[in-house]
Amino acid sequence: MTQNGTGGSATLYSAVLARGAPPSSDTQPSTDLMKLKKALRDLMVQYPNGVTLSKARRACPLLLDSGVLDGYASVRQLLASMPDVVTLKGLGVQTLLLPPGTN
Repeated sequence: MTQNGTGGSATLYSAVLARGAPPSSDTQPSTDLMKLKKALRDLMVQYPNGVTLSKARRACPLLLDSGVLDGYASVRQLLASMPDVVTLKGLGVQTLLLPPGTN
């Protein structure tokens, strides 16, 4: 038992917080999400100055896949959760997808 009387659980909990939880099926990104990210990265290479959201939807059908969208209210919200892949600019039909870090 540790000095604070909690046994080893507090130490274990601190260690998990420090390095992150071990991979599990619940925390692993889905294969479709990984495919979508790759497709979007490829699209950003083709369009370094940006591409419209509507064109991105046509080029990446996974953007409309209900399994990929599960937990997101919209395609825009899904894309906004991927700042390492795309940056969003504009609203509605004028939304542009830009390479990450673009202002």
